[in-house]
Amino acid sequence: MRILGVFLLAGLAMAQAPTYQEIASTRDLMQGLVDPTSKAIREAAKETGPADDRAWRSAAIQGVMLQESAQLLKMGSRAKDQDGWTKACQSLSDAGDAVKKAAQAKDVAALQAAASGINASCQGCHSVYRQRGGKKQ
Repeated sequence: MRILGVFLLAGLAMAQAPTYQEIASTRDLMQGLVDPTSKAIREAAKETGPADDRAWRSAAIQGVMLQESAQLLKMGSRAKDQDGWTKACQSLSDAGDAVKKAAQAKDVAALQAAASGINASCQGCHSVYRQRGGKKQ
Protein backbone atom coordinates (compact mmCIF):
# COMPACT_ATOMS: atom_id res chain seq x y z
CA MET A 1 0.00 0.00 0.00
CA ARG A 2 2.86 2.37 0.81
CA ILE A 3 4.39 1.80 -2.61
CA LEU A 4 1.11 2.73 -4.27
CA GLY A 5 0.99 5.90 -2.16
CA VAL A 6 4.54 6.81 -3.20
CA PHE A 7 3.68 6.37 -6.86
CA LEU A 8 0.54 8.47 -6.49
CA LEU A 9 2.48 11.27 -4.80
CA ALA A 10 5.19 11.12 -7.44
CA GLY A 11 2.55 11.26 -10.17
CA LEU A 12 0.94 14.30 -8.61
CA ALA A 13 4.29 16.04 -8.27
CA MET A 14 5.15 15.38 -11.90
CA ALA A 15 1.72 16.54 -13.06
CA GLN A 16 2.23 19.86 -11.26
CA ALA A 17 5.81 20.38 -12.41
CA PRO A 18 6.26 23.40 -14.67
CA THR A 19 6.63 22.66 -18.34
CA TYR A 20 9.61 23.85 -20.30
CA GLN A 21 8.83 26.48 -22.90
CA GLU A 22 11.49 27.18 -25.47
CA ILE A 23 12.20 30.89 -25.83
CA ALA A 24 15.61 31.12 -27.50
CA SER A 25 16.47 29.64 -30.88
CA THR A 26 19.73 27.81 -31.51
CA ARG A 27 21.12 31.00 -33.04
CA ASP A 28 20.02 33.01 -29.99
CA LEU A 29 21.80 30.60 -27.66
CA MET A 30 24.94 30.68 -29.78
CA GLN A 31 25.05 34.47 -30.03
CA GLY A 32 23.90 35.22 -26.50
CA LEU A 33 25.50 32.48 -24.46
CA VAL A 34 27.95 30.17 -26.23
CA ASP A 35 29.90 32.79 -28.20
CA PRO A 36 30.43 35.29 -25.35
CA THR A 37 31.22 32.50 -22.91
CA SER A 38 33.76 30.96 -25.27
CA LYS A 39 35.35 34.36 -25.83
CA ALA A 40 35.63 34.96 -22.08
CA ILE A 41 37.28 31.56 -21.65
CA ARG A 42 39.78 32.27 -24.45
CA GLU A 43 40.64 35.58 -22.78
CA ALA A 44 41.10 33.88 -19.41
CA ALA A 45 43.34 31.23 -20.97
CA LYS A 46 45.81 33.72 -22.42
CA GLU A 47 49.46 33.52 -21.34
CA THR A 48 49.50 33.73 -17.54
CA GLY A 49 45.86 32.82 -17.03
CA PRO A 50 43.38 34.54 -14.72
CA ALA A 51 44.90 37.21 -12.49
CA ASP A 52 43.25 36.42 -9.16
CA ASP A 53 40.80 34.16 -7.34
CA ARG A 54 37.82 36.10 -8.60
CA ALA A 55 38.97 35.70 -12.23
CA TRP A 56 39.54 31.97 -11.71
CA ARG A 57 36.02 31.66 -10.27
CA SER A 58 34.66 33.54 -13.27
CA ALA A 59 36.43 31.11 -15.62
CA ALA A 60 34.92 28.16 -13.74
CA ILE A 61 31.44 29.69 -14.05
CA GLN A 62 32.01 30.21 -17.79
CA GLY A 63 32.68 26.48 -18.04
CA VAL A 64 29.42 25.75 -16.23
CA MET A 65 27.58 28.07 -18.64
CA LEU A 66 28.92 26.06 -21.58
CA GLN A 67 27.67 22.90 -19.93
CA GLU A 68 24.24 24.43 -19.41
CA SER A 69 24.21 25.71 -22.99
CA ALA A 70 24.82 22.18 -24.21
CA GLN A 71 21.79 20.98 -22.25
CA LEU A 72 19.59 23.72 -23.67
CA LEU A 73 20.76 22.92 -27.21
CA LYS A 74 19.49 19.34 -26.81
CA MET A 75 15.97 20.44 -25.89
CA GLY A 76 12.89 20.78 -28.04
CA SER A 77 13.12 21.89 -31.64
CA ARG A 78 16.79 22.81 -31.25
CA ALA A 79 17.79 19.14 -31.38
CA LYS A 80 18.57 18.45 -35.02
CA ASP A 81 18.77 14.68 -34.51
CA GLN A 82 19.35 12.24 -31.69
CA ASP A 83 22.75 10.97 -32.77
CA GLY A 84 25.26 13.48 -34.11
CA TRP A 85 23.63 16.52 -32.50
CA THR A 86 23.52 14.85 -29.10
CA LYS A 87 27.18 13.84 -29.42
CA ALA A 88 28.14 17.39 -30.45
CA CYS A 89 26.26 18.80 -27.46
CA GLN A 90 28.01 16.32 -25.19
CA SER A 91 31.35 17.42 -26.63
CA LEU A 92 30.51 21.03 -25.76
CA SER A 93 29.45 19.98 -22.28
CA ASP A 94 32.68 18.00 -21.82
CA ALA A 95 34.71 21.03 -22.93
CA GLY A 96 32.86 23.19 -20.40
CA ASP A 97 33.54 20.62 -17.69
CA ALA A 98 37.25 20.65 -18.56
CA VAL A 99 37.28 24.45 -18.25
CA LYS A 100 35.51 24.29 -14.90
CA LYS A 101 37.91 21.69 -13.51
CA ALA A 102 41.00 23.51 -14.81
CA ALA A 103 39.80 26.79 -13.30
CA GLN A 104 38.95 25.18 -9.98
CA ALA A 105 42.47 23.72 -9.90
CA LYS A 106 43.93 27.07 -11.03
CA ASP A 107 45.87 25.18 -13.70
CA VAL A 108 46.79 27.54 -16.55
CA ALA A 109 48.02 24.78 -18.90
CA ALA A 110 44.84 22.76 -18.38
CA LEU A 111 42.73 25.88 -18.91
CA GLN A 112 44.55 26.58 -22.18
CA ALA A 113 44.02 22.97 -23.31
CA ALA A 114 40.34 23.16 -22.35
CA ALA A 115 39.94 26.40 -24.31
CA SER A 116 41.35 24.62 -27.36
CA GLY A 117 38.87 21.81 -26.75
CA ILE A 118 36.01 24.27 -27.02
CA ASN A 119 37.18 25.34 -30.46
CA ALA A 120 37.43 21.71 -31.58
CA SER A 121 33.94 21.02 -30.27
CA CYS A 122 32.49 24.01 -32.11
CA GLN A 123 34.24 23.16 -35.36
CA GLY A 124 33.06 19.55 -35.20
CA CYS A 125 29.44 20.60 -34.83
CA HIS A 126 29.54 23.51 -37.26
CA SER A 127 31.08 21.38 -40.00
CA VAL A 128 27.92 19.26 -39.98
CA TYR A 129 25.08 21.50 -38.80
CA ARG A 130 25.88 25.16 -39.38
CA GLN A 131 24.19 26.77 -42.34
CA ARG A 132 25.29 29.91 -44.12
CA GLY A 133 23.12 31.64 -46.70
CA GLY A 134 20.53 28.85 -46.60
CA LYS A 135 23.12 26.18 -47.48
CA LYS A 136 24.76 23.75 -45.14
CA GLN A 137 28.51 24.24 -45.04
